[in-house]
Amino acid sequence: MKKVLAAALAAGMLAAAGAHAAVIMHITESGGNVNVTASGSLDLAGAVYHHQQDYSTGIIPGDSNWYVALGNTPGLSWYQLTSTTLPFGISSNYFTSGVTSGDGFALWGYSGGTPLVGLADGYASGDAISSSMMISGQSIAGMTLIPGTYTFTLPSDTIILEIGNNVPEPASLALMLGGLAAGVTARRRTRA
Repeated sequence: MKKVLAAALAAGMLAAAGAHAAVIMHITESGGNVNVTASGSLDLAGAVYHHQQDYSTGIIPGDSNWYVALGNTPGLSWYQLTSTTLPFGISSNYFTSGVTSGDGFALWGYSGGTPLVGLADGYASGDAISSSMMISGQSIAGMTLIPGTYTFTLPSDTIILEIGNNVPEPASLALMLGGLAAGVTARRRTRA
């Protein structure tokens, strides 16, 4: 039992360390609305610049043109992602939002081309990103979003998209596993 518990704890800690994200996006549901937040910073070392383009805020959950964009910046500089975990939704409908604030930030399937991440024009590696958006009168299920955790990578960094109200962050999962392991170990010691 000790070996199994130790292996589970080690695997949980490795998963948490490997899943570190410099930017975490949350899509949650509350009060008949879908809320989106993005926070953190990105290291652009090795990232391939693609183009500059204005954008509109909102979500396209699926299809080759999937999209999540929030913030108030009028234009974004787009960089190529090196990998994505998809799909995070199944509809090609565009759910727009006029209720958004903070730094421009977006993920985009680029109509089946190389997937991109968009950052406010003038963004420099390590700058803070903080954005929020509300899509009124919608639900996660109604937008065909699939609850779970999705990973998007750049050469030197990671973006995590978490959909759903009950998705634990990797660091929280590691703490829960650590607490479980400590409790089981303490209980075994008191029995001995």
